[in-house]
Amino acid sequence: MSDRPVVDEHPQKVRVADVQPDQTLSAGEGWVNMAVQWVITRATAGAERTVFGITTMPPGARHDIHRHPNAEEVEYLVEGTGLARVGDVDVRMVAGDVVVAKTDELHGFYNDHPTDKAVIVWCYSGAASLEEAGYVYEPDARPHGDDGDAKRADEARR
Repeated sequence: MSDRPVVDEHPQKVRVADVQPDQTLSAGEGWVNMAVQWVITRATAGAERTVFGITTMPPGARHDIHRHPNAEEVEYLVEGTGLARVGDVDVRMVAGDVVVAKTDELHGFYNDHPTDKAVIVWCYSGAASLEEAGYVYEPDARPHGDDGDAKRADEARR
C-alpha cells in the first residue's frame, strides 16, 4: 500500500447522482425534452479543457442540429437507439456506438424509438463549459431523418 492518503471527498470528484438536470436549456434553442447533466466542467470540478456530461432522452426527444466553434464532442450511446447527425449524415446508433463531431461540425441526436429512452455519455474536448465550447443552434438545418426529399418537392411545386 501507498503512504498517500485515501479520501472520500475531493474537489475534482463529482457524484453523478448529485448533479441535477439543467433546467435552463430551452426547446427554442434545440434542447427538446431531454435531461442534461453537466457532470464535469470548470465550475463543478475545476476542469481546464474538458466537459463530461450525461443526457437522458425519452422517446421522441431530440437535440436539434447545432455546432460548437471551439470544441469537439464525443457521444457514447450507453442505452437505447437513435439517430446521430454528424455533418450532413444521419448515423444509426445502438447502445455501444460512439461518434465524434469535429470542431464546428454540425451534429445532434434524435431518439426515434417509440418506447425506449436513450442515454448518452458525452464530452467536449478543448473547452471546460458550454460557453467556452460555443453553441450555435442551426434551426434551418435538415431535421434528423429528413433526406431532403420534402424540401425538394416543395421547391418543385413553386
